[in-house]
Amino acid sequence: MAADVSRTDLLTATACGAAGAVLTVLRAPHSPGWAPPWLELVAQLVAAGALLGRRRWPLGVLGVCVALSFVAPPIAALGALHGVGRFCPGRTRRSVAAVLAIGFTWPSWIVTSESTGPALLWGFTVVVLAAYFVGSAERAQAETHRRALGDAAGAARATERAALARELHDVVSHRISYSVIEAGVIASTTHDEDTRAMARSIADEGRSALAEMRTVLSALVSGSATGDVAGPSVDDLVADARGAGQPVTAQVDLPPRTPPDLVDRTIVRVVGESLTNAVRHAPGTPTSVRVSPGRGDVEVVVENARPVRPATGLSTGGFGLTGLRERAELLGGTLEAGPTASGGFRVCARLPRKDA
Repeated sequence: MAADVSRTDLLTATACGAAGAVLTVLRAPHSPGWAPPWLELVAQLVAAGALLGRRRWPLGVLGVCVALSFVAPPIAALGALHGVGRFCPGRTRRSVAAVLAIGFTWPSWIVTSESTGPALLWGFTVVVLAAYFVGSAERAQAETHRRALGDAAGAARATERAALARELHDVVSHRISYSVIEAGVIASTTHDEDTRAMARSIADEGRSALAEMRTVLSALVSGSATGDVAGPSVDDLVADARGAGQPVTAQVDLPPRTPPDLVDRTIVRVVGESLTNAVRHAPGTPTSVRVSPGRGDVEVVVENARPVRPATGLSTGGFGLTGLRERAELLGGTLEAGPTASGGFRVCARLPRKDA
């Protein structure tokens, strides 16, 4: 659980403190409770201040608000129950805490606000329940995001391993195979017995090296000796992002090669990293993906609108845009990434593709 106080926590605490102060002023002329106004104000401010620790101690903060509810109805109880739903581990623990907190609203209302009528009690109960369910929904969404990011990172690692295995197999096996063939030619054409024996030894060592390399590459890509492992497609990545709650629209006008080459795998990497960043930094924000051919190249554009909710703060697993930019440049292309004028973020890659 996060130990630092976020800007959202600070704003929540400030808003609850201000609302609590207004409630104290409104209650003062009617004196519905036993405590003097100054004590009610202190209770509201203490409860609001406790919200700064709701990420680390959600149950403790809720306990403070419940205790202070016997002095005055704390507005901070909304933030406390939201914090329990969002940050408290264990579904049973969260549910029990919410039920107990709601159970204390009746006795605390009798002590502090009975003269105001039961409508206030039921209204406040509904509102705090809503705060709890909102927090629970955000927690569920964050867990979905975390799983999606983990899946995306795993898919990226698998794709990278497959690419490395394929490239090693194509390049290294080609060179060793020629060496084995040339050694065989020498062994069959020379009349010197020592040279023939050495050539045969070189050929045997080359064959052994090829066999060992294929074994290593097979383990690298989990069972495929040539690295022909099917990685995720652009459509798969779009579906994963949508499953994590990101509204994504996609326009892919370029069918991939079979098997995919370096450009196709880079396209998938650009889309995957960009969508992961959008889910992480702009959750729930409309995001578009466009893959379109040009004259001798292909353009990949992923853009999200201005964030409407705070960033999740989740890690992307280390597959950043810097590495993708270097990969694009090695292929003879470019990759640009940065904020848009409307407050969103845009990634644009141009990669050479002769038959695009």
